[in-house]
Amino acid sequence: MNADPASADLRNDSLQLRVARALQPLASSPHFARTVAMGIRTEAAWRTLIESELRLVGLRTANQRRRRQERRESPAGLASRRGRRLVVNWHEGGAGPALLLLNGWTASGLVWPEEWVRDLEERFRVIRVDNRGTGWSRSAPAPYTMADLADDAAEVLRACDIEDATVLGVSMGGMVAQELTLRHPDRVNRLVLVCTAPPVPAQIVPDPAPFLASLGRPLPGVDLHQHMQGLWSSYAAPSFAQDHPEVFDDIASQILRRVTPRPRVLDQLRAARSWHGSDRLRRIDVPTTVVHGDRDPLMPLGNGMRLAQLIPGADYVELEGVGHLPPHEAGADLLEILRG
Repeated sequence: MNADPASADLRNDSLQLRVARALQPLASSPHFARTVAMGIRTEAAWRTLIESELRLVGLRTANQRRRRQERRESPAGLASRRGRRLVVNWHEGGAGPALLLLNGWTASGLVWPEEWVRDLEERFRVIRVDNRGTGWSRSAPAPYTMADLADDAAEVLRACDIEDATVLGVSMGGMVAQELTLRHPDRVNRLVLVCTAPPVPAQIVPDPAPFLASLGRPLPGVDLHQHMQGLWSSYAAPSFAQDHPEVFDDIASQILRRVTPRPRVLDQLRAARSWHGSDRLRRIDVPTTVVHGDRDPLMPLGNGMRLAQLIPGADYVELEGVGHLPPHEAGADLLEILRG
């Protein structure tokens, strides 16, 4: 008798979750993070060397070919600026003081609430980055660390002739925003950190269950659009997800415009797990607001509180009844914070 494939998947998922939870203490260890970072840098160096040698004999890797095609097809950002080829793509609009938006794990610069972005563009020049692996940066060099993502963001600001900007980072984008402020303090005049966390060892490492679920394939009979709707609905507070199904229909449509491939999702996860050095946050010397929803199912609430304690003079704003998607669930609150 043939085994039920769905039952087999459930057993595998259960095993993966048990293993992930057993290994969770490692994820909060700075020694583990440094080891992951060393592995990333070693692999990146070997890949660069191999690609350089192939280029000398007129050959290209599959990813180099994809990169070349992506540069030709990208809307704007990957085009040369003053003779330089940039690593990542971006989207921009509006006029006024610069506002840099950095999105979270798996999400490109396309995945923001459209009406909210239009409201921002009435007051700011809004720059939305496609982090490596997402959007029109899917073929950007990998693997990479959080420092590389921060340097990418700084390079986008330079390419746009922006001396400094308000930086709003959501989830993993908030981690990139912190690293950007540490590595390029002259580029950031204000920091807004939304539903994110500090580096280890101060980070309260999230439960792996929702992250493993995000790596799963759609169930039989469920198309990718429906899968993304259900997945992202689970990130919001339950009441919001029930009352606003149209929001998740929009999110799914934005994601499907340029889906983040699974290997690139794992690259970002490696970068996040290599991030360490929470004591460095005391060097941040710009006005900082930490925002966290009290119903966040992905990022433990205590992370926002710890960030506000670690960054000198940071304000802490807790959003009642809000999950992991404040731009969608509490966009007006974020607008008020930014305008203030």
